[in-house]
Amino acid sequence: MALYRKLRINGDRLNHTIQSTCTSWGLLANSTGMRRLALSQEDKEVRDWLVEQCKAVGCDVKVDQMGNIFATRPGQSKDKRPIAMGSHLDTQPAGGRYDGILGVTAALEVLRTLHENDIQTHCPISLIDWTNEEGARFPGAMMCSGVWSTKSATGLEACYAIKDADGISMKKALEHIGYLGDTPCDCRENGLECYFELHIEQGPKLEAAGKRVGVVTGVQAMKWYAIRVSGVEGHSGTTPMNTRSDALVTASLMIAAVRDIAMSTRLGFATVGVITNDTQSQATIPSGVEFIIDVRCSTDKIVEDLYLAIFISLDKIVQQENNSTRYRVVRTWGLPESTFHDDCIGVVRSAAVDEVGLTEIMDMTSNAGHDASVRAISLHHISRAPIFTSREHVSCSRYSLHFLKGTVHVANPLKWASKVVKTSMIFVPSEGGISHNPSEYTSPEDCALGAQVLLQAVIRYDEVVKSGEIS
Repeated sequence: MALYRKLRINGDRLNHTIQSTCTSWGLLANSTGMRRLALSQEDKEVRDWLVEQCKAVGCDVKVDQMGNIFATRPGQSKDKRPIAMGSHLDTQPAGGRYDGILGVTAALEVLRTLHENDIQTHCPISLIDWTNEEGARFPGAMMCSGVWSTKSATGLEACYAIKDADGISMKKALEHIGYLGDTPCDCRENGLECYFELHIEQGPKLEAAGKRVGVVTGVQAMKWYAIRVSGVEGHSGTTPMNTRSDALVTASLMIAAVRDIAMSTRLGFATVGVITNDTQSQATIPSGVEFIIDVRCSTDKIVEDLYLAIFISLDKIVQQENNSTRYRVVRTWGLPESTFHDDCIGVVRSAAVDEVGLTEIMDMTSNAGHDASVRAISLHHISRAPIFTSREHVSCSRYSLHFLKGTVHVANPLKWASKVVKTSMIFVPSEGGISHNPSEYTSPEDCALGAQVLLQAVIRYDEVVKSGEIS
């Protein structure tokens, strides 16, 4: 046991791996940023590299039906499921070098360290690269870990049918790059003992507090709704201003209200990041505009409270405009609040304290979604398929009535009784709290520290399983 505790990852090698793979596959021109969309040619090439590297350190590699890669180093026990580590290698269209990428490359560094020190663990140790975590190419964040968990309302075949902006289905893309595997994408048939994920914080809390490691105890709740505002198309040069039913003007007031309500209530985060216009003509009054509201709060109840306040405000805007514009709502995706498992949190905290001391760590909840959260929680209803369409809203009281009666099906999402797998996460600081941006940066020292905590958390969990304290 003492020998294991003295194991050290190679920080220089880890950081070279991060920088060299990012430079080779997906680098944005004239930038340190990344564009490595899921199942693109760049994603294929970095996957090929990852598989080769994992095989070189004695791993068996399998690919499941959604393209998730499982690289497993055998353990001494023949009846234990793997202790897993991982994240994702795909990025936003203009993302950075650390979101997801650090988690996968650090997991590889753990495998390399175990291999070169000839460490025989009790449990198998797996690295996982989850497909399409970002949802930037195929709509639906954390899609393929959701399918694996069996808790996503969007199942295997429905995900296969989802198309990118060029009309290419996910199944075709998997086939094209050679990553349509035959291992079942199902945690019941391809299960894990537990799962650890190292990630950059993607926020400012650690940096602001002067802390070095975040021990993540859970993930906040989040939900997306698509709003369609309808008006009346008309000629921009002949339709009198006082008779217009301009969907874009009404939508712009609504979008501003989303920000204003989140700020005034202080309940959580509310963002509009996607807007589409039916007509897209300079000479035409827009007849239809769609946008997506992303709300994130500490609990499911607070998410519902914030959305209710937002929808009441949208109703008021329609009333005040009084020009025949109207709107309807479709829930497109949601992830309930999650609580990670004490067994996993405990070994992460122990490893972090040994590395940097108690004063340098912080227990925290993640404000961003992660593949870990799809598996770790007592799952509610995870969905990206539309599950309701409201009636057109014309008053606050009418919307509230629908909400309380449950005809809109948002107040009481379905709940699942048990956890999928024990999980925790490790955070390291993000400079300036920046993420999903080419300026995203985490220092080489912090990347190495996170990987060292990951290594020690995995080893400690394995020791506890071997001792029989965790069955």
